Amino acid sequence: MPQVNRISRGEVAVGGIVGSTGDVTYGLDFGTASVDPASIAATTRGSVTFTLTGAKTTDIIIVNPPSDLNDDLIYCGAAVSAADTVSIYLYNPTGSAINDTARTFSYVWIDMTA
Repeated sequence: MPQVNRISRGEVAVGGIVGSTGDVTYGLDFGTASVDPASIAATTRGSVTFTLTGAKTTDIIIVNPPSDLNDDLIYCGAAVSAADTVSIYLYNPTGSAINDTARTFSYVWIDMTA
């Protein structure tokens, strides 16, 4: 479970607790996940998932693709697609399938508990 902080709407804070009314409770965590996408067919969007225990579909996930991602694959984004599951979406615009190797993606997870 990520560390929980409170911050008032419209305020920006780094660490600590801010405000006492109209607050939003959130948890913030970050890490990496090694994923190995299956072969993605030509001109198709594919996805690969990893487990993030505690993640909910109402949470926010920001995923950064690795710099060594296959040059022909386009990173399309990520989402908490089900409880404890993050989906990473990749698009293959080429005329043939691409089967990339395992890569390490980094992420920031905002657990919206309120």
